[in-house]
Amino acid sequence: MESIVRFDTYLLWEVGKPADFALEIGSPSTARNDLMSKRALYARPGIGEYWRHDKRGGNFYGEPLVGKYLEDGEYQRLEMHREANGTVWAHSPTLNPDLCWDEGRLRYYDPTETRWLLNQEEEQASRQEAEAERQEAEAARRLAESRVSELEAELDRLRGEQD
Repeated sequence: MESIVRFDTYLLWEVGKPADFALEIGSPSTARNDLMSKRALYARPGIGEYWRHDKRGGNFYGEPLVGKYLEDGEYQRLEMHREANGTVWAHSPTLNPDLCWDEGRLRYYDPTETRWLLNQEEEQASRQEAEAERQEAEAARRLAESRVSELEAELDRLRGEQD
């Protein structure tokens, strides 16, 4: 089946099945609709998880992050945890990582690998850092090879003087 990528609309009839996961990002223009009609809209075709993220900490939804799972046609709240530092999180059975609200940022934690998943900017920075380290190692290797060549030449010269 051909992959369909749309950033504004999920077309069920083109994809062939309901999405497994939906995430709403709160904004002044969408919050009311997210709280009122979206839950029923997502439950009808059987979207297994429905999450709301409010980067402002609750201004739009009354809480920074909430996750729900579909059971018998109704969304049930996932157990949300609040850490002493204010981080709010819950585990996503569908995606597997924990979704975390961390000072306005939505982050993902992989409990299996016990590590934070990188967002796009972090991933790009990590690739750039790895490339810089690779280039540095390559420069060090070339310098070492050059120095070995110099030492071999010096050794050959000294051997020639002894003959």
